[in-house]
Amino acid sequence: MYFKNLDSPRFFAFLVVFLEHIVFTHDSALRNSPYYLFYREHFSTIGVLGWDFYMVLSGFLITWIIIEERLNTSGFNLLHFWLKRCLRIWPLYFLMIFVGLALNWASLHFLGKEISDVPPLSWLLTFTLNFYLIGHGQNFFFFLVFFWSISVEEQCYMLWGITLKWFKKALVPLCILMLAGSLVFRMAALHQPSNLYFNSLSWAGNFACGGLLAYFCIRRKEWLAIAVKIPPPLSIVVYLLFIVNIVFFARIYASPFMTVLERLPAMALFCFLIFEQCFSQNPIFRLGSVPFLNYLGRISYGLFCYHGLVILFYEKITEGIGWINQPAAVFLVNPIIIFALTIGIAAISYKYFERPIMHLRKLYHPA
Repeated sequence: MYFKNLDSPRFFAFLVVFLEHIVFTHDSALRNSPYYLFYREHFSTIGVLGWDFYMVLSGFLITWIIIEERLNTSGFNLLHFWLKRCLRIWPLYFLMIFVGLALNWASLHFLGKEISDVPPLSWLLTFTLNFYLIGHGQNFFFFLVFFWSISVEEQCYMLWGITLKWFKKALVPLCILMLAGSLVFRMAALHQPSNLYFNSLSWAGNFACGGLLAYFCIRRKEWLAIAVKIPPPLSIVVYLLFIVNIVFFARIYASPFMTVLERLPAMALFCFLIFEQCFSQNPIFRLGSVPFLNYLGRISYGLFCYHGLVILFYEKITEGIGWINQPAAVFLVNPIIIFALTIGIAAISYKYFERPIMHLRKLYHPA
């Protein structure tokens, strides 16, 4: 089943991650200015909401796909499930790793020095980069750091496939256990920032929450009857709460207690968004009604993978240009240029590289 209204939210999730990364400057005076500090205070924290949405959405879609296959075919082909995931995620992921290795080699041979490093391939090839970051830090290519989230998702895909293949009756208890376990872990890791942020256990609750939503929507039809009748005032209240959560994120979750609970409001809000957009007959707005935003959502994986690379090249190419560090350039011109370049590259990649490979997934669709 294709959920049209979930394409553009993918783009908005990328956008908050992009906003976290896009403002940078070599000017120390500007870095200490109230404008820059205000931006960093707000946008360096709300970027986490992009990851929150991706994890909840992944849990929802993957669980829906697997349960739907079981209902339609009375079975579930685990190998085909994994192959379809690989065909979507792996080509661009490994292309970015190759780019990192090529840049590292080129800088050594042509510049005589490393412009940055690449993590050991053992961590990249096994999709455990998030654990490498916990133990070794982020001292390598900027654009590869983001791939910790892909590692977490691949680990969840592996677990979910096995669970719904052989332990499907344990789905709900497992989801509840993952939600509770994630909270317990966050409490234990409260004073370990890297572990709190990058460890898969810290994100397991998001994936489980999306999985529970899919299960109850597809297995408990009474939920769909409720969704059809969601009153618009309730939707307005929920979205206003969502806006408040974004605007005051840094202040709301400043205390240790709220840091532990930080993921829960985001999970609830994103589950409501998915629920309303997919099943309500009269949502207050349809996120799938703007074709260009839908398109950006479809290419959002490319936007995510390429934007760090574009930032790296842009920063290196312009580092000797004085006006680049002026406030107008830092907060407006640079982001617009980088955003446009990222969209262009992602669009070309989607049309000529990703989509042809994605078509191979048809070979593994259930009969």
